Order: sequence, then C-alpha cells, then structure tokens
Amino acid sequence: MATKVFRTCLVLFCIFHRINAKTGLCEVEKGQSNIIVDIEESRGLSISQETIPAELPIGGEPNVDVFLDLVFPKGSPLFYLNEKKLQLLSPIDRDEESLSHIVFQLTCTIKATRKKRTIPVIVRLTDINDNAPEFINTPYETTISELTPIGTTIFQNVLARDKDIGVNGLVEYSIIEGNSTGIGYEQGIGRARVTSADGYGFFAINLPHQGQITVNRTLDFEKTQRYYVTIVASDRAKNIEDRLSSTTTLTVNIRDDDDQNPAFIYQGCMLLDGACINPEYTASVSSGVLHGILTISPEKIQAVDMDTVNSPILYSFASGTPSSYSEYFKIDPDTGAIHQIKAVDTSTTKMFNIIIKAQEKSEAKRSTTAKLAITVKPVDANPPEIFVSSLEGYVNENSPIGTTVIDAQGKPLNFTVTDKDFGPDDPKPEYVFELTMPYFIIDRESHLIVNENNLDRDPPNPGKFRFQVVAREKKGKAASPPISLTVHLNDANDNPPVLPTIPPVKVPAGDGKRTIMTIRATDNDIGENALITYSIYHVSNNGNNKFLIDPVTGLLEANGKLHAGEQYSLTVKAADRGGLHSQVIVEVTVTPGPNTKSPVFEQSVYDIEVSEGATINSTVATIMAVDPENDPVTYSIVSGNDLRQFAIGSTSGVITVIRKLDREDLTRYQLIIKAEDTGKLSSTVTVNIKVTDINDKNPEFVGDPYSFTVKEGTSKVTAGFVHATDADEGVNAIVSYSIPSDLPFHIDNETGEITTTRALDYETQQSYQFVVTAKDGAVDPRIATATVSVSVIDLEDELPIFRHPVYEASVPENVPDYFVTDVVADDPDTIKKITYVIQQGPTDLFRIDGTSGSIYTTRGLDYERENEHVLIIGTLENMSNEKGSTTKVLIHVEDRNDIPPVFTIVPHPITLDDDVSIGTSVTNLIATDADGTAPGNRVRYELIGRGKAMNYFQIDPDSGILKVINDFRKEIDTEYQIDVRAYDLGDPQLSSVITVEVYIQHVATVAPEVGLRFADNAYSVQVLENATMGHLIKTLTIVNSRTHGTNIPLKCHITSGNKDGKFKVNVTEERNCALYLNGTLDFENEESYQLEVQLISLQGFINRDFSTTQVTVNVVDINDNQPFFIYPTSTKPGKYYAAISNNAPLATTVIQVKADDKDSGKYGKLRYSVSGNKSSEYFNIDTASGIVKTKKSFNDINNDDLPFRLTVKTRDNPNGTAEFNEIQTPLIVNLVYETNRMILVIGDAKPDVVATKLDTVTHVVQDQTGLIVGVEKLSAREFIGVNGTLETDPSATDVWFYVVDPETDSILPVNHTIVQRSIFEKSAMDNITFDVSGQIKHTAFNIHEPIVLHRVKTTAIAAFNGEVFPYALIVIACIIFVFGIVGIIYICVSWSRYKSFKDQMQRSYIVPASPARYDTVYVEPNLKEYETQVLQMCVPVDDHDEYNDLHLDFSNKNHAFSLDNVSYISKDNNLKKYGQRSPVSSESATTARASSVGDHVLSSKLDRDTLGRDHIYQRSSDDDEEMSASPTNDNVMFREKKDYSHLGFSYSDHSPIETTTEL
Repeated sequence: MATKVFRTCLVLFCIFHRINAKTGLCEVEKGQSNIIVDIEESRGLSISQETIPAELPIGGEPNVDVFLDLVFPKGSPLFYLNEKKLQLLSPIDRDEESLSHIVFQLTCTIKATRKKRTIPVIVRLTDINDNAPEFINTPYETTISELTPIGTTIFQNVLARDKDIGVNGLVEYSIIEGNSTGIGYEQGIGRARVTSADGYGFFAINLPHQGQITVNRTLDFEKTQRYYVTIVASDRAKNIEDRLSSTTTLTVNIRDDDDQNPAFIYQGCMLLDGACINPEYTASVSSGVLHGILTISPEKIQAVDMDTVNSPILYSFASGTPSSYSEYFKIDPDTGAIHQIKAVDTSTTKMFNIIIKAQEKSEAKRSTTAKLAITVKPVDANPPEIFVSSLEGYVNENSPIGTTVIDAQGKPLNFTVTDKDFGPDDPKPEYVFELTMPYFIIDRESHLIVNENNLDRDPPNPGKFRFQVVAREKKGKAASPPISLTVHLNDANDNPPVLPTIPPVKVPAGDGKRTIMTIRATDNDIGENALITYSIYHVSNNGNNKFLIDPVTGLLEANGKLHAGEQYSLTVKAADRGGLHSQVIVEVTVTPGPNTKSPVFEQSVYDIEVSEGATINSTVATIMAVDPENDPVTYSIVSGNDLRQFAIGSTSGVITVIRKLDREDLTRYQLIIKAEDTGKLSSTVTVNIKVTDINDKNPEFVGDPYSFTVKEGTSKVTAGFVHATDADEGVNAIVSYSIPSDLPFHIDNETGEITTTRALDYETQQSYQFVVTAKDGAVDPRIATATVSVSVIDLEDELPIFRHPVYEASVPENVPDYFVTDVVADDPDTIKKITYVIQQGPTDLFRIDGTSGSIYTTRGLDYERENEHVLIIGTLENMSNEKGSTTKVLIHVEDRNDIPPVFTIVPHPITLDDDVSIGTSVTNLIATDADGTAPGNRVRYELIGRGKAMNYFQIDPDSGILKVINDFRKEIDTEYQIDVRAYDLGDPQLSSVITVEVYIQHVATVAPEVGLRFADNAYSVQVLENATMGHLIKTLTIVNSRTHGTNIPLKCHITSGNKDGKFKVNVTEERNCALYLNGTLDFENEESYQLEVQLISLQGFINRDFSTTQVTVNVVDINDNQPFFIYPTSTKPGKYYAAISNNAPLATTVIQVKADDKDSGKYGKLRYSVSGNKSSEYFNIDTASGIVKTKKSFNDINNDDLPFRLTVKTRDNPNGTAEFNEIQTPLIVNLVYETNRMILVIGDAKPDVVATKLDTVTHVVQDQTGLIVGVEKLSAREFIGVNGTLETDPSATDVWFYVVDPETDSILPVNHTIVQRSIFEKSAMDNITFDVSGQIKHTAFNIHEPIVLHRVKTTAIAAFNGEVFPYALIVIACIIFVFGIVGIIYICVSWSRYKSFKDQMQRSYIVPASPARYDTVYVEPNLKEYETQVLQMCVPVDDHDEYNDLHLDFSNKNHAFSLDNVSYISKDNNLKKYGQRSPVSSESATTARASSVGDHVLSSKLDRDTLGRDHIYQRSSDDDEEMSASPTNDNVMFREKKDYSHLGFSYSDHSPIETTTEL
C-alpha cells in the first residue's frame, strides 16, 4: 500500500512539474529577457539561409494564440517573419557593412488578452570566407648586394589584409614559382643589359605569418641582375578548399660587388660567363731577326675586370719555357704589348711557352693567366718544287666537271710538292695549286680534273690546252717554279652534218638528165666521224623518179620529163657514219618557154565612189586589161585589200563589195590590181575608192553618267558641262542638248552647259537627278540620253540648341576627375560644329569637354562643405539669350565615409597585480567620428592582433570599456601590448588604432639551488642533412623541473642562431626541453648552427646563472646533389659551342667544359670524359679540369664530318663505385676557315673604345640576324687607297667576326644564302649598322669580306720647316745633277761593253710569227732532245759572271713576273716561213718577247711595232752551217756544239740560245 501511494505521488508531481514548465504565451523559452539567433552572411545574392535556431523561441502559436511583428527602430527592415522563422529581405554582407550583429524588436500580442510585449532580438552574423587578402603599399621593390649572406632579411614591408574575421581573416605568406612573364633580357646591351629571373628558390619566407623575405641561395650579379619574387597571401579558412589567396610581385634588384677575377678576352674563344676559357695566344718571330712589338694572334693581349667596377689591369710574365724567355721578350705592364728585345736563333729553341698574368689594380688584387706560344721560324732558303707524273694528259671532250685527266697509260696525272727547307720530321705546310687557265683544277688527291662543263674539241675551239701550274704555300709566300702541261681533248661524234640554206632554183621545161646544183654539208668532227653520205629523202608531186643525187659528191640532177609550171619540193638528207644527220629542202620550179610582153590597162588610175550602205556583192567598177600577144589575162588584188572588203573577178575584172562598209571606220581604199598573162608577165593599176556617208550613228555622251555639286543659296551658277559626239559627217554630226523644263536648271543647247535658275536649299532637297537628251541635225534625227546627278553642298547657317533645359546628376565626394554627366546640343547642319563651355558655376571644381559635352570634376568635392552645385552650360556658336541656347546642370554631392574615428585620449601605461579579479575594468577608450551622416559617424571598438593579450582582455564594442577576462597567474609574461581598433560603420570602413600597455606584477621567489636550470651550459650534436622535419635532435634536461609542482609554467625558447626557423623547442611531459628539426638542412648552404636556448618561467623560480645553454648542431654531408654544367650566357642553354682554326697545331685548347656540384668533399669532386664522332681521333679531355684539346691536325678532315658533335660526361665521387651521379651535355666544335670571316667597320672609334662596347655590337648583330656571332679580333680599319694600296686608319676599327647557324650548329661561309640575306642584303646591312650605331654611339659604316692585298708599309715623314726649304731645294738639285752625270757615263760604258760582248756571242731568239703556231727550237746535236716552250725575257748581258747569278723569282713578291704575263710559242714549220734561215740577234734584242696560246695573246700592234721591228735577226757567218731536224721531234733542230761554260754547263761550245728558261 505504501508503495502504491508513493507511485501515485510521483506521477502527480511529474504532471504538476510539466504543467508549470510549459512556456507561457509571449514568453521566451528558458526565461531569457531577449532572443539571440545566429545567421550566416549571404553568399553572393543568396537570402535563403536560415537562422540557428530555425524558429524564434517564443511561446504561443502565431496567428492562433499570439500575433508577432518586427520593429526596426533604426533603418529599413532587414527581415520579415514567416510563422516563427526569420527570412532575409535582401542579401547581407558582414564584411562590407562591418556588421557583427543586428538588433531589432519583436512585438508579441496575446490574442486573448490583447496584452503586448516587446522583446529585443539580437541576430549575430556568422562570417564566411568570401574575401581574399589584399596587398597594400604595392608595388614592392628593393635593392641588395650580390654578397648578401643566406638567411639575411631583405624586405619586411609585405602586408596584406583580409576583410573577413577569425581564421578567415588570418593571413599567411609564401613564395611560389612565377609565370615567366618578363623573364630573360629586359633592356640594354652588353654590360648595360639586365637579365631577370624568377626568384623562387633564391628567396624564402621563413615565418609565414610575418611576410619577411630572406635570402635562400647565393646570388650572382654577373648571371642575374634582377629577380621577380611571386608572393602569395592566403587566409586560414578551416577547410583548405575554401581558402582564398592573392598574389603580388617583389622586384629584387641585385647590386654588383667585387667578386670576379679579371679575364682575357678575344674574338673566337670559347666563352663562359663572358670570359674566355683557357685563353691562348700565338706569335712568331724569324730566326736571327729582331721584330720589336710582336703581332699577336688571334688579336692583341687584353684582359678586363669582369665586375662593373672596371679596375685597371697590370700585365706581367708569370713563368715560361725555356727559362731564358725573359732575355728575349718583355711585356708592357699597362697595354700588354709583347716586345722582342733580343734576336733568337732556331738553335736556341723552336718554341717559347710563356704564362702571362693579368692582375687587377685593386685591394683584392684578383688575377688570371693566359698562355702565349711564340714560334721561332727558320729562314726560307729554298722554294718548293712541284712534280707531275706526266706532262701530257688526255680527256674526252664534253666530260663532266670532276672527270680525271689521264696519261697515255690511262693513269691519273698526279702532282707532288717537295721543299728542301723542311726535314723529314718537320711539319709540312699546306700548298695550293695555281693554274693559268680555268678549265682544269687540282683536287684534294692532287689529281688534275675537269673544272668546266662542255669542253669542246671541235673548231673553232682548241683541240688541246697548254698551261702552267705553280704550287704556293697556303699560309706563306713561297712558290715553286712553274711546270708546263698539255691536255689533249679526245674527239667524240657530237656534231651532225650541217647543210646550208638553199634558195629556190628554176629548171627549164624539157626531157633528159640536167645538172641542177651541187649540195655540200660540213661536219666539225674529224676522221671517220666526219665522212658524209647524201640522199634524197622525199620529193613532192610524185617526182621521186625525176631527180638523182650523188651520195658522195652531193651533185643534184634532173632525170625525167619536166613541164612548164610544175613545182617540186626536194628533201635532201646528209648523214655521217655515226647516224647523225640533217636535212634541207630544195624548191625546184619548172619555167615555160619565151614570153616578152605584159598586159596593158585601159587607164593608168581609177577613181571611184561607193556608199557605205552598199549591199554585199554589189558592183563597184569593172577593170579591163589587154595582152598585146592575145594571151588570156587573169586579174587579182595585189595590195590595199587588207580588210578583205572587195573582190575582183579573175577573168572579168569586176570589183564587188564582199563585206559591209563603214565610213566611220575607213573612208578611202587604194587597191593595186594586177593583170597577168599565161607567161607570167604582168602589169598593175591603182584603183582609188571613196566611201560616202549615211546617217547611221547615234550621238554618244562622253563621261556618262555625270555628277556635279552646287553650293546652296546661290543662283545662276554653272553646275557643269555635258558633251556628246557623233561619228557621222556634216549636218548628221551637229549635236544639240535639252533637259526637262520642271527643274531649277537650264542647259545651253549648243555647249551643254548646265546652270541653276534659282538658289538651292540643302535642307529642302539635298540632290537632283535628271536626264539630258542629245540629238543630231538630220531630217530623221538620232538621239542619245545621259544621267546627270547634282548634289547640293550644305553651308553652316544653323545655330546649335539644347533640347533639355535641366540635367541632374549625383557625384560622390573626394573623387577627382569624376564623370558627372553629358549635355547634348543639336546642330541641324550636316557639318556640325559645337563647342561646349561653362557659362556660370564653380569652374574651379568642374570642367567640360568642349567637343563631347562631358562634364568632369577637377578635384574632389566635399559634402561637409557644400552638398549641391549648379552649372549653366552653353556653346560658343550660340551666345544668344534665346530659348535653348543654354541648359542647367544640378549636381548633388553624395556623402562618403572619408574621416576615420579619432581617439580623444591617449592612455598611459597601466599596472595590474597578477591576482586581479576577472571582469575588472582596466580603462575606458573613447573615439569620435566627424563624418556628416550615419552610419559613417557611428563608432565601434575591437581588439586586434594575435598575441596573448586577446586571451586576457576584452573590450565592449559600443562603450570602449577594456576589461580583464582571465587569470594572469597562468602565464609568466609581465607585459602586454593591447591594440585597440576604433572603426566606423561607413563604406569604406575607416579606423584608427591605439596601443594600451599593461604591466603585470608577479610575486614569488625560491632559493637558487632549487631553482629551474639546464643540466649543462653547452651541447654538441650531429644531424644528417637528409633528416626529415620533426626529427628529435636532442633532449635538454631541466633540473628541479618537478620540485615546485607541475603548476609552475615552464617554457623553452631559442633566442639566437635559429636561421630560417629551422629548429624549434618544446617542453616534454617530463618537463624537459626537446630540440626538433623544423625544416630541411643543406650541408652545402650551412655546415653548422650555433643555437642559444633560454629557459623561461616565473621570475622567482629561475636560476639565472643556468637559464641559457649553447647547442652546436653540426650538419653531416651526403651525396644529395647532382652535378650541373655551367653554360656561357651567349649560347644556347644546354649546349656548348666551340670554334677553332682549321690549321690549329696539336694540343691546342678547344674549350673548357665547366661543371659544379653543391656537395663537398669527395661528393663534390668531378671527373670528365668525352665521346662522339671522331672524338677519340681528334680530341681528348683533361678528366680533372674539363679542358678539351686537339690530338690531331684537321688537314684530312672531311667536310661531311663537320661540325664535330661530341658528348661530354661528368660524374661526382669519381673514386666510388656507388653513391655517384652522372650527367652529360652536347659539345659542338666548328672549324674556322678564311671563307667564314667578315668585317664590320666602325668609322669613328678606335679599337680600344670599341672593345668596351663589344658585347653590345655582338648582341645587336645576333639579334638582327638570328645567328650565333663570334668575334675574332679588333684591329685598325683597313681600306684600299686611291693608289690601289692597302691603307690603315688607326682612328677607325675593323671588327672581325663569323656566324654560326643555330639550327644546324654549323659555321656559315660568307657566300651562304643565309649570310647574304641576313647580313649583306642592303636592308639587312642598313638595319645592323643603324642599330649598332645607335647602341654604341659611334658610326658603323658597312660589313665586307676581308681585303686580300699586301699591306703598304708607311714611313714617317720628318716635320717640314719652311725656313730651310730653299736651301734644301738647291742641295737636292746639285745631288741630282751629279748623279745624272755619273749615270750618263755609266750608260755609255755599259753600251760599249754590250756592243763588244754581242760581237763575241752568237744568240738565237725565237720570234713568233703568230699566236697559233710553234716555233722551232735549236739545240746542240749532242744534247738530249726536249720539246721546249720558250719564255723570253730581258736579262742583263753586261758580264759573263751575271749569267751564273741569274735567279728567276716566280713568287708573288716578284711583280715584274706573273703567270698572267707568260705566253707560249705555238707550233708550226718555221723553216718554211723563214726560208730555211735561222733567226739571229739584233741590237734591240734585250726586250722580253713571247707569244701565247689562249687568253694572253700579244696584240698585232705589239707584234708589229715592238717585236717585228729589227727582231728577225740577220744570219751570222756561223749560221751558214747546215741544220738537220731531230728524227723524233719536228720542233727540235740540231747544229754544231757551242760553248756553255759561261752558263755553268760543261759543254765546250756556245749555244745559240740567248738567255732562255723552260717553264
């Protein structure tokens, strides 16, 4: 029973409690006094978001129990009620409107009692991440030194702000890779060029929340002068995919410092970072000769400072071999010029190798070295000698280019050259062969080959060629004596017989065999190929049996009966034995018997008229002729009937019209009529025919249609003229004009002049169109019409007016140059001219565009000063006061939030105890806003910043009261800086910040021996550089960490040495300090770190003697970096280019390939190797330095193997079998020949000036041509003077260069189409010289090939003194007189000796009769027989001894002798021409004489005047002896022996040949 009572009471209690707990009508659930809900700000234009909770927590059913309504006491409504749900009326933006919450009222009326209750409603706006951070104070730019250490902070002003709040408003910074925009060459040429690069990797942000930029990698001004660092600012939204970011660019300019060694530079070397790799110079001196200043190749010695500091350079010798080099040479310390101070002999050495040192004149004294090789050349004592396997060669005519010439045995003619100056071990020079005719050349195998197509043996061409060959050193001046060759052309059957053109022949009628003519053909071939056979190929009119031809003689005969009047066409064929043939047609006409008299016409001339309307076949006239012999007469029109208008009856003589006549085309005809009898005798008569006119042509307008213009407002003015023509004659050709009568125009019926009859108005009618009629004067006239268009020209006769009397516009304040509105005035004229002006109003605040009528503000308006302005606008064209001449513009100024809140007091530092109670008021901050309207003048307050102050203080947003919200005893900090921001509610939101400093007093102390401290004051640890982030490095033990309990705050902090934030410390659960890795380590950037760690706690609990400790972190290196090649900036990335002379000696340095490895120790050492085509044959590489050198000369290289394409490999850890990296790169090597060189002429700058701007010149040429440009040297300008010599201009510069095609990697010759198009074409050369001139500020003339001439040595001329000139002139005259007397005496004595000697000597000169024969050469019978071609020249004959001293110089130094002046004696039987007499000497026999075959033929005048006069010598008594021809050579004659002892021969008798030499 008791249990049941208990259960009943319990149920009643629950029911009673539930009834009492039910919320009453119009009461807020849980008994609260207000309603608080949350809602997200709108996403875009969305208004569908719901509140949290979704319904208002108020008792009662809406519209059943209670009535609910919303009241917004301030501003327009933002929500409406749907039952108990709040719905937005429009989108709401928390950030732009600075709304943290919305306050309004809910009125609730109880339906039953009509009792009303007002409840405050607070809607808190929840922020969404809809704003990206925005950078301020952009653009960012800074300048730093290239020597700035890694880890240095270079920029601290990066700042971005986010309008969102909370984590959505927190901003973090990072650096990303750029988009390559602006990367590369930006501006300038050479040293002034700025190279930019992406700053990613070179710079870092180690503290993402601060945005401080630090250096992350070593910088190098010489490689990159500017970096573009792309910085990203992103917010910290909770969801990563919702985070927003923005980017900006920091421009970092690199300043140059002195960190580069000087470098030797010259054109053609392999460059690395603008400096020559392993520079090498060469020079040569002759044995026993003192040269003074040496000529250095490839150009003078010059070194430059690679920094922009441009320190002066000091030159010196560092070392050399042999050690006695300094006795012979010295170097100018300032210019680098090499002086030879003592002559050297080849017995001393054949080569000096000297190391040249170039050192900067600076504090650092940086230096570099170069090699100089000086060759000692022996004296050239012996000329080279040329030999050929046979002096006779044979080749078929018409052989193609490249066909080898063979000897009688069928072997190729082979040439060899020897030189006694060179021993068997000496390197042999290269030789070039020079031939005196262009039809043949000598190839690389030293074989004679054909050099021109279509060599023809047949006349008039020569059947054989005689020429000479000389071998000349390719790089020297020595040349061999010439040798003579004869090449015979073998005949080929390549010419058909040629028949002449035969005129028609006549044969009298009759029967029997009769001779007609003899036909002869010619054939240029010889022998069997020239035998011709004749035949009749075809005869017309079935006359095959009526004619015969002899197959051998070509005699053509008639062989049948022929009748008068018959005609035959005979095709005669001539063929040779090879089947080649030709044909000719012989026209044969059979003539009749005798006929003596021709027909006679009745009249000598006929004059006839015919109408142009005559019908076809109508008779014009009848012409009669009578033959005196009564033969039948036939008529024909001989001439005058070219248009085939008439015909004549062949027997009747009736002339008729056969085509329509037109007088307008042709009015007269003159026909020549021929009358002919049967005997073909004829006579002619002239018939003159005149065509009479009919009216058959219409008038025709000239220029139809017509278009004229007339200005409006004028009358009686000419609009224009029309004109028509009529092709008829007389009255039929008279034209009259007319127009319609209803027009404001009149036309003159005779002249066609059109004039206005009244003034025209453009506004009424702009144009007129009408028809003009023209008719002729015939009785039945013909007419024509033309269209006339007259346009009226508008004149300015209307005033512009405004259609709108008033314009209104609104303008925000503080916006200068703001568009207000457009005013428009109308001008009825077609030429509208309106100029708008402000007639009244503040012209200092507004301006108007005179053309468009657009009104703008000139400066920002101020709402607080004046909120409305009035302007009166008019036009300059209409200054009247009529309606519409002006308009009014009302301008309303809109207020803007342009004044930030200002704090009225500046708070002083505040001190609080650490036990102050929560809720304590610290201070009250008040700020005011001077804006004129709300919400711009409403002020709110908030705390900003990320420090701990946000955890301990709070400020009331409306009143500005700062309060304590946490217990200070939890922290050890003693000072807080509180940043308070006062902001208004305007748009844009403005604010100001003030800082409140609060100091906290802590009171607690312990004894030092029980205080907190580190166990040791120094630690040293090692960490591998590939350790990952979060790796535990060391745990630092803290003594007494648990002595005072675990409530005492404890913290560890790294106070110094933590570069880039790579380390962090945390307190472990055991209350010790753990040191962790917070980033990545790189041994190559930093080998060790010195950290200082501090222990922080309440002041009284710290043992200050051991509160800090030093931690040394040593980074252990691993092989984590691949090697990388260092490429020159002037070439393609990823590829090396090198160029070397084709005649470079062995062991010449080609290039130094450089690579680097960021690792150190064994992992940083590199080893090089080279491979590729011909690599092992021609090149080797130093495995340690990467220097590539030649192993072999390039004399036998094939052009198909060029350029050399090599592959260079390098690997690190060279001695290891594992843990190594290997990379490779292509190397292109070109050979430089003379044909590759070009010269750019700079006209007004010396070489040393141009050298400073050489990079600019190179880049300009490279940019213009698109080719890779290499400069070999700079020299003084060379040009051909007025006297044809090579002269030098030291004030100008020749820039020697070559180009490489970047597509094929091949060096290009000057005659290449790409070079001609991109350099030597006029437009291309003009562009290059113009750009070079503009960039270097000196004049570039042109580009040309090297001049091949001998340099003319200039001699200094002594200074002239005018006072001594008369005396000097007298002295010179005396000297000339004395030497003249001596010369006359010498000539007389010499002539006497010459006469005496000539009487003693018997001489035989060979005089050519013509250039097409051989003269006979007379030699002694006991001498060996030669077929000799004789060169005759003038030599001295005064003394017997001079014969032994005779030297013939055939080198290019001897200007008196040239192969172009050598001629040859041609072959013929001279015994017949001279009547079996031998030519002998005469008194004028000292002149050089020769005949020639080919191009060099003496003129007939020279033969007649110079050679023919007295040069057919009289026979002496010794010549009477009988002479006999050689049994083996018709060109050689024999007689008795002569003495040759005076010529150095061992024969007993004299030779009749005077001074001769065989070529």
